[in-house]
Amino acid sequence: MAGPTDVREEFDRLFAEWEERIRDPKIQASSRPKDYVEVEQYRAIVDLGKDALPLVLEKIADGVFLMNQAALEISGMDEEEIVARERKLPQKDRTGFAAEDIPRFLSEQQKSELIIRHLK
Repeated sequence: MAGPTDVREEFDRLFAEWEERIRDPKIQASSRPKDYVEVEQYRAIVDLGKDALPLVLEKIADGVFLMNQAALEISGMDEEEIVARERKLPQKDRTGFAAEDIPRFLSEQQKSELIIRHLK
């Protein structure tokens, strides 16, 4: 089994390669998030498994919203489960945008907030 240093090194390598790959003008011209996450390096990050989850969450906290799907896949949860967890919290403890009720449509930033909150 790989140690934490090995996972971090592999994650950092894959993340840098993924960032380079998504600079492709064909991908940059796309508004489809799938085009950014259905690349070999992104899939390899997900394949690192649970040991990589803290690293993915760090990237999300730094504003890399495209890592949201990786966090969900690695954790085995989906967006609805995260929303359900948030709804179980007392109203006063919910995120600001979810104080009364979570909207049907969440921005990637709002998803990131919920993912970080419930997967840490």
